Amino acid sequence: MTIDIQIVNAPDISLTNNVINPQWAEDNFRAVLSAASFLVADKSNASLAGVLSFICRLIDKRLPEYDVWLLLGNSAWQPDTRIVRYRKLWGALKFRGYEISEGSDSQESVVEAHGGLKFFGALRLSKLSIASLIDVIVDERCSYIVATPKAFEFKCSLDVGWSGSLAEDYSLCCQVCREDGLLFKQVGEFDDHEWGFISIGSPEIMEKLLS
Repeated sequence: MTIDIQIVNAPDISLTNNVINPQWAEDNFRAVLSAASFLVADKSNASLAGVLSFICRLIDKRLPEYDVWLLLGNSAWQPDTRIVRYRKLWGALKFRGYEISEGSDSQESVVEAHGGLKFFGALRLSKLSIASLIDVIVDERCSYIVATPKAFEFKCSLDVGWSGSLAEDYSLCCQVCREDGLLFKQVGEFDDHEWGFISIGSPEIMEKLLS
């Protein structure tokens, strides 16, 4: 399948750019960060899978020492019941009919508040994971793709959780970027002209990815 991916780079996201609102960077970051968008006009899950495949090929080629992970969480509080605690995150996902192929090294933590539970997890991905991953990313807004050095530790982020909104998840973004990782967020609703992924990272790592 051939798709036309439009790539736009913003070397400093604190300045006016065509990728991300600079106000967000000014409010939350002191270090300079870069961003890039990878967008297509074809609004289908197949085209979105094509964009993610393209990104993963770039990571394999330009950042071969990196792993690619799915970060997934509950956007809504879950009832604190025996079955919810038993299934946790990955078990509940499988119960709903989602199973990510060839994922490995799954991790998860629970956050308890307001009389409810939220589960947050990380799953290492392979090239064979992409086709089964797209439906999860589209349906579960509390999700990110991250590319990180192999020694990266997710426990701190899993214990705190995230919202799935870039406007709110600056703490997660800080942790990933501070450790030379790249954070990818799926963007675009069905009434938007384009959809795909936005990535945020340090200028040095972003330049490596896009060079």
